[in-house]
Amino acid sequence: MNSSLTEPIGGAHPRQSAADRFETAFRRCDSALRRPADPDLAPDELTLLHRLASEPDGVALTWLAAHLGRPKSTTSVLVKDLERRGFVRRTRRTDDERRLEIALTATGRARVAADRLLDPDRLAAALRTLPPPGREQLLAGLEGLARAVEQLPNDGRG
Repeated sequence: MNSSLTEPIGGAHPRQSAADRFETAFRRCDSALRRPADPDLAPDELTLLHRLASEPDGVALTWLAAHLGRPKSTTSVLVKDLERRGFVRRTRRTDDERRLEIALTATGRARVAADRLLDPDRLAAALRTLPPPGREQLLAGLEGLARAVEQLPNDGRG
């Protein structure tokens, strides 16, 4: 590991490591930009909707439960409740009528599309205050960090 990332570095923050500076800046941005929690959908329900959004043709309950890391019984209760509220639909599969296929409804797709972690208007306003070269450098750096994180070994986070 590059010790310059975990040990203090020179410059404006001589006693903070790069990781500490990132953590501090991230927390400040998160605090200022995070949208309030959705009062109508629990975090597990939002996760389920987002998982279904990546599978537009629908999925089996067993597949969905495995990808959510939840028991089938728990996933089934979530699906039934979301169906009752109009976010998902369950239909019999044409190739095997014993099995159900679970997919988002138009309401569910619209809800997923509207679900943003950060307040888009505040984020856009903050980004506009940066000079274009600095904004581009920030975004390129963040995208590079995202790629690096995605290449890390999976530690059971999904």
